[in-house]
Amino acid sequence: MEVKLYGTEESVYTRIVRLVLLAKKVEFALIEADPFEGGVLPEDYDLRHPFKRIPAFEMDGVRLYETDAIVHYVDAIIDPKLTPGDSLVAAHMRQIMRIVDNYAYAPLVWGIYVPVWWRDGLEPSDEAVGKARHVLGVIEGFLDSSPDACFNQQTLATFYLAIVLAAADSVTQGTALIDERLRLREWWNGFRMTPIMTKTRSKHTKF
Repeated sequence: MEVKLYGTEESVYTRIVRLVLLAKKVEFALIEADPFEGGVLPEDYDLRHPFKRIPAFEMDGVRLYETDAIVHYVDAIIDPKLTPGDSLVAAHMRQIMRIVDNYAYAPLVWGIYVPVWWRDGLEPSDEAVGKARHVLGVIEGFLDSSPDACFNQQTLATFYLAIVLAAADSVTQGTALIDERLRLREWWNGFRMTPIMTKTRSKHTKF
């Protein structure tokens, strides 16, 4: 089975796919594709992703783009399954994934991590801090309402959450916000040191 993943080591969404593939013990080639300023894309990349974003994916001739489509396809055809068998728990898993996409990624990564790490220590805005604090509280609530959706076992949501926490926890402002959520911090301290997390860590995050 030949698997190609197009993206960069620094890309948080590419890292989600890498984590899923490693959790399933699938060997793959990570092919550099950098759509950002100063980066280079493969010559045929528009055939792999019409919007020239990352990641893109190919497995035995099947081509996909968009992280959500990629990980659900991989999970459907390769064991072990990362989607809970219980329908409600699976719905909660998807809910957490969409929370990360729509409400956690922007404040935690672009609002907290990027200004401090990539912009010479630029202080995060009060708006970003407020949104980050709120979404972390919502996510921590799943430890009570549906722990099997993300925390008690590895699911697709586990990896979505991990990539935003890894970025935020790389800077002091993000660390402080995670520290406010004691149970989330306890879980994260354990998961951030797992082999697949350390194997996929780039030089641009601490975890």
